[in-house]
Amino acid sequence: MAQSRFVQNIDTDHEILRCVTDTEGRLIYISPALSWSVGQSRNDLMKLDLSRIARLYTPEGVEVPIENIKPGFYDAALERMERDPQLLSVRVDSVQRGESGFCIFWFDQDGQRFLQDETWERSERLVERVEALGEIRGQKPKQAPRIENINIDDSELRHFINLSNELFGVYRREGSFVRVNYAFNRLLGYTDQDLRKFPFIHLIHPEDQAFAKSKMKLVIDAPLENETRVAFECRSICKDGHFKWIEWVLKSAEDHIYIVGRDVTDIRNQEVELDFREQQLSEAQKIGRMGHWSWDVGNREIDWSHQIYRIFDVKETQFKPSFENIDAFLSKKDLPDLYQFFQKAVLEKRDYNIEFRIIRADKETRYLRCEGRCHINEKTGQVDKLFGIIQDITERTLHERQLHEAKEAAEGAYASKTRFLANMSHELRTPLNAIIGFSEMMQRQLLGPIGNAKYLDYVAGIRESGEHLLDLINDILDMSKIEVGKYDLEFENVNLAKIIRLVIHMMQGRAHESEVRILSDHVADDVHIYADRRAVMQVLLNLMSNAVKFTPPGGTVEVSCERKGGDMVSFTVSDTGVGIPKSKIPIITRPFEQVASALTRPHEGSGLGLAITKDLIELHNGDMKIVSKVNEGTQVSVSLPVAQAGASESSSNKDGNDKGLDSGYAIGY
Repeated sequence: MAQSRFVQNIDTDHEILRCVTDTEGRLIYISPALSWSVGQSRNDLMKLDLSRIARLYTPEGVEVPIENIKPGFYDAALERMERDPQLLSVRVDSVQRGESGFCIFWFDQDGQRFLQDETWERSERLVERVEALGEIRGQKPKQAPRIENINIDDSELRHFINLSNELFGVYRREGSFVRVNYAFNRLLGYTDQDLRKFPFIHLIHPEDQAFAKSKMKLVIDAPLENETRVAFECRSICKDGHFKWIEWVLKSAEDHIYIVGRDVTDIRNQEVELDFREQQLSEAQKIGRMGHWSWDVGNREIDWSHQIYRIFDVKETQFKPSFENIDAFLSKKDLPDLYQFFQKAVLEKRDYNIEFRIIRADKETRYLRCEGRCHINEKTGQVDKLFGIIQDITERTLHERQLHEAKEAAEGAYASKTRFLANMSHELRTPLNAIIGFSEMMQRQLLGPIGNAKYLDYVAGIRESGEHLLDLINDILDMSKIEVGKYDLEFENVNLAKIIRLVIHMMQGRAHESEVRILSDHVADDVHIYADRRAVMQVLLNLMSNAVKFTPPGGTVEVSCERKGGDMVSFTVSDTGVGIPKSKIPIITRPFEQVASALTRPHEGSGLGLAITKDLIELHNGDMKIVSKVNEGTQVSVSLPVAQAGASESSSNKDGNDKGLDSGYAIGY
């Protein structure tokens, strides 16, 4: 009786060492691999008990009789003919089939191979197959169902053959076709009359004919009594000149050769496309210096792409990517982090990324970034696989480190420069105050007449130069304080209209000398803000000073002030001066930047006035906008909040009265 395909496939895996016994230890089934390892035929072994070829021990080394064995994991010594015993690990499963019990033994050198739960299911299936073979003592083999009265005559069979997409043909050994099916004609385009005019080899592409002839020779020259079979894949020429990839199978039987062909053109095209995509992926990974990896949870080895081998500078044929081998590349500091990376991904079922270092065999340190994704088993709900990429980020890491070091060095140098300027400003202010004070005494002749009026002019020049130098030093000192974040604001309730009128009064003398008219017709009297009085005064002085300085004789400077909504106040200083080129507007608020062109008159100044003005406004959470046109004038608008978030009103001025102007103000140029 012919066995079913289910039964015939029982020994397809020739690498697994396994056997089945009854509850008394008698062998019922033994795999080909196990009988080969023992060195005896399967027929001889089926007459023995398992105890004759294997001894089982607990992990503590205690021998366990086969008849008393229970499901679990054991160590085994496998007896071999004329060789030393082989030490293996073994898993034992117990399966109950009706009133009969069976033990299934899975032998392997790696104790981890049969840890999965699926192994028990495989044990059940193995017993079912052994039952189907009829090898169990006391049981009769299962009978295959009988199917009677099925007869297909030649005409009916031809209909089935013509319905198939496979190519069928009968060919004479001497080199001519007998008959072919419809698919043969349809796919290649030849009629039956065409095919009778030439041999089969003429259907093969010229570049593949030598290969096809070598295969055909095996069946053509085979003895008539033998049935020889060959298979090959090649390009076959269609009648229209195109070619298709056909997988041919030829079998000799007496005077004829039976031919079966299958069109694999689409498969070959897909393979070519797949190869192209894989090549693209490989090239992209080379460019990105990255490779992909995958790891089956519980396995000690990791699957790497070619690029990761290059990153680690190892050869695929000599290096096995296991956790133990990878450990040799890691520093002691990074090793726990990498293991924790995999453990967290499995336990928390989350995607992770980590950066670590490796030291290659050539002692070169490389910095890597690893990203992992989890694959969740739909049946168990647990992570059964991790996959991801490893990228070489050495150049980026070193570049970032250099940038960080350069940034720290630049910040240190800048802080040193700022401290130097601040210290020098303090040192210079002391003698300058003395020079200004003594020159003022001499100019007023407080201790008696000087005698020569010319000396008074010299003394006046000394005083003016000293005051100008002191203003420049004050600007530098203010700028230094702002840059290092040490410019402290003292917020209080300020009447902006009074400050504007005070600044106009201070600038009237200079405006009169320059023949410039100052207008303030649009300044409301009841505009109050919560701000630092000295800073607001400094902003207005700097803006008014610039407006007067760069307005030609006969021009005007206008100051206006208004409330913008409920929480902002705006004041504007506009002039009819020389204006600022559009390209210079974005840079004139930088320290030491000045608008130098033929349009401007030669005026002294440090170039810090607008920079300080802008910083003081930003310290108040305000903003400044400059609109200018050459030869028409400039308009500077400043917006300040009415109240400051987080600021508390000064206890010394809660009644809203304004303080007088102190002597510390400096007009920026």
